[in-house]
Amino acid sequence: MPHISNNGVSIFYRVLPQTGAEASASNPPLLLLHGFMQQSNDWFDAGYVDPLNVARDLLLVDARGHGLSDKPHGVADYRMELLVADLQAVMDQSELAQVDFMGYSFGAWVGFGMVHFAPERLRSLVLGGMHPYVRDPGPLNRRIDRFTRTRDALAAGGHHADLIPDAVKSQFEHNDIEALISLTTAIRESEGFESALDRLTARALIYAGENDPACSQARECVSGHESMEFLSLPELGHMDAWRRNELVLPHIQRFFDG
Repeated sequence: MPHISNNGVSIFYRVLPQTGAEASASNPPLLLLHGFMQQSNDWFDAGYVDPLNVARDLLLVDARGHGLSDKPHGVADYRMELLVADLQAVMDQSELAQVDFMGYSFGAWVGFGMVHFAPERLRSLVLGGMHPYVRDPGPLNRRIDRFTRTRDALAAGGHHADLIPDAVKSQFEHNDIEALISLTTAIRESEGFESALDRLTARALIYAGENDPACSQARECVSGHESMEFLSLPELGHMDAWRRNELVLPHIQRFFDG
C-alpha cells in the first residue's frame, strides 16, 4: 500500500483512476480528506467514492493521526503547516502540481489550512461543516477532557475500564487516543486562517447543515469573496450533512462541472 514519508511521519494514500469511459484532460485529481476520527475508507462507506470516481481520478489520504498513517503524540506534530506539508508530499509523489480539494469537518479545516499555506496547489475547493476562524475552545476542551478520562480509565483497567460504554471503547479500537488529544489541542491553539481568504483565487464551495453550530461562520466566511459560494442544507446537523450524500453530491457535481 502506498505511503509517503514527510520528515519521518508516514502518510498513507491511495489513487483511484476514474471509472468512466471518457476522460477529461482539464480536470486534476480530486483529493478527499476525511473528518476527525475517520479515515479514507469512510469516503467509500458513506457513498461518495463511486459517484465522484466516474468522471475523475481520486486521491484519498489518511491524515496524520488517523487510519494507516503514523500517529505521533506531540502537540507540535499537528501544527497546520505539517498537515498541509503531508498533502503536498503526497501530491509531489503523485507528480501533481494542483488538485481539486474536498474535505469535511476536520478535513475542511485542513482545506482552509491549504488556502493559507499552499494556495498555489489548489484549483478549487469544496469544504463542508467547517469555517476558517479561531475555534471555540469550549467544545475542544470538553473533547480533551473526555478523551483524557477515557484514556486513563482504559489504562487503569478493571472496574475503571468496565465503566466505559462499549460504544465508546469501540471508537478507539482503531484510533490512538493520545494522538487525538494532541491533535485537538493543536486545533484549540490555532489562530485560524480567515486572512488567507483574501488571497484565494481558486473557486470554493462552502456548505453546512443549517443545524450545524459551524453554519453561521461558514456562511460568514464567504461574504465579500467573489470566488466563493455558500450552500446551506435545511434541517441537517453536522453529521447529517456528511451522511446525506444524496443531498450534497448534486451540488458538488454541479460545482465541479461549472
